[in-house]
Amino acid sequence: MSEHCHDEHCSCHEHEHHHHEHEHHHHEHHCHDGHCSCHDHCGHSCACHGGKDSAEIKKELIIIGICAAFFALSFIPVLKPFAFFICLTATLVAGREVLKEGFEDLLHFHFGEETLMSIAVVAAFIIGEYVEGTMVALLFTFGENLEGLAVDRSKKNIAALADIRPDTANIICPNDGDIESVPAESVEIGTEIIVKVGERVPLDCRVLSESVMADASALTGESLPVHIEKGEILKAGCVVLGSPVHCETVSGYGDSAAARIIEMVEGAAAKKGATEKFITRFSEIYTPIVIVLAALVFIVPMIFGWLSASESAHRALVFLVSSCPCALVLSIPLAYFAGIGSASKSGVIIKGSEYCERLANVKNAVFDKTGTLTSGILRVAKIETAEGFSEEDVLRYAASAEALSDHPIAKCVVAEAEKRGIESPAADKINEIAGEGVTVSFGDKAVVCGNKKLFEHMSIVLPKNTGASLYIAIDSVYAGEIFLEDTIRPEAKETAEELLSLGVEHSFMLTGDNEHAAEKIAKECGIEGYFASLMPEDKVSRIEEIKKSGVTVFTGDGINDAPVLAAADIGAAMGMGTDAAIESADIVLMKGGISALPKAISISKKIMNCVRQNVIFIMAVKVVVLILGALGYAPIWLAVFADVGVCLLTVLWSLRLLRIKL
Repeated sequence: MSEHCHDEHCSCHEHEHHHHEHEHHHHEHHCHDGHCSCHDHCGHSCACHGGKDSAEIKKELIIIGICAAFFALSFIPVLKPFAFFICLTATLVAGREVLKEGFEDLLHFHFGEETLMSIAVVAAFIIGEYVEGTMVALLFTFGENLEGLAVDRSKKNIAALADIRPDTANIICPNDGDIESVPAESVEIGTEIIVKVGERVPLDCRVLSESVMADASALTGESLPVHIEKGEILKAGCVVLGSPVHCETVSGYGDSAAARIIEMVEGAAAKKGATEKFITRFSEIYTPIVIVLAALVFIVPMIFGWLSASESAHRALVFLVSSCPCALVLSIPLAYFAGIGSASKSGVIIKGSEYCERLANVKNAVFDKTGTLTSGILRVAKIETAEGFSEEDVLRYAASAEALSDHPIAKCVVAEAEKRGIESPAADKINEIAGEGVTVSFGDKAVVCGNKKLFEHMSIVLPKNTGASLYIAIDSVYAGEIFLEDTIRPEAKETAEELLSLGVEHSFMLTGDNEHAAEKIAKECGIEGYFASLMPEDKVSRIEEIKKSGVTVFTGDGINDAPVLAAADIGAAMGMGTDAAIESADIVLMKGGISALPKAISISKKIMNCVRQNVIFIMAVKVVVLILGALGYAPIWLAVFADVGVCLLTVLWSLRLLRIKL
């Protein structure tokens, strides 16, 4: 490395790490027009608005645990005289934040689940049911913090995407031609750089070498390498194959293809704000109605002289107790948690309760091709031969020529020859032409094996209208060609059929592959429609269009899928996929590949059915008891049943979701 490079683009000082800090800052969550990108599930504060991180939530859970242990002392006979004070202390400590927020919301006429819980606790203490009040406070705050912890863990920033955008670039100093490694973000447009074999391209650049073979799967998701000619653009995030490439940067660090993918994930996530839980939406209507009715039950009889103040207060208190939202506050979230727990046992990780509701109403299922509907492993689809040559001849010499290469196409050809039991002769001499193929000699035979460009350079005539992956010539005469294709996952077609049976109306495939390959895969998988030759930004546009016709789930596994996973109503990542895809997704299919998607939809439907059943039962009982209470026919024990009894029954009904097997 030169110590005396004076070009303005070259930096010879020791490489600093401030760009790591910049990178970290770039991926922090931000609020955009009031929408929080961290997908708060609780319906209130989030990380962008004073919410807690994992460490704070864990501390709060410890406090709740200590309060629960302290609360247990109230059941010891010798401490019975102090039971009220024990329960009051445990309630105020464990539920301090929720109680505070509940009463603040009440003062500002905002009626959320915190308001409901606060009223329930106070009412329980007023009528002497302080044990029940403490249990409600403990369980509610525990559930809220537990969900907050899950949200915090599942919605970490997308730093894994930075792996596709290298921190450094190898620039060429114009004065002496030496190569210097500098921070990629400091490289200006027009700088000449060298990208070595196996390295990722740090910035979008124009190829100055004759040609280059590159693995663009991080951007397109396709396993077949691409051939970039001199003068064409090599995008950031691609991996250079074959030989080093000399190129000139055409974009800055923040404007590259890789940077756009990262920004799209952040932007799409910010647009997809959190869906409020059912109980929160319901409570905004339910709570004020109950409060107004209880006030009327207290005031009206006194005004007209029908009841004394004490009798009116008693009826109003019965009314409030029987309307206590414990059953809603506990059983509804529990239905989500139990269902999500069962889903995890079946290999489906659902990152939050809001996604259950969306999954239950999916109308469009969209899939990435490579690694999702297909395995990403190439296989020989067919071999076509010229007159005088057999498939065995073509495959034998192709395998011999590619025997020493680590290229995906080479490995596929060698594996096919071994599978067919074809023995390949050892080459006497191998000459590799970067980005085009190889020429090999076997005794007196000269074999050419490569792409169309190599055959054009060597003036070997190929058949017209051919689109093969590999061509073979023996002694300068075209001998045949080999067509490769991705292998379809065995569960792909069955999954498409199951989705239709679950009410999914349309299925689509998005791919960076060509039209012919896309049509073939879609047909074999039973997919209704497809869109081919797409870059990541094109996939996002297609998803946005498809979403207009109904709730849309997208399933993918690669880094290139991360923006689409974030843009879809529900992003489903394959468990064996990249960290970036998993972080950007709303659900993760850990076992069974895409066959786990119907399981996720099925259990989500069961969860939502349970929620609806609980709500109907709870409200039916409460309406009856509320009416009886207002008329003076409901004793306190019936009001307590409408609260505690209904709560117990609905909690048990929700817990049955833990036993669901898919």
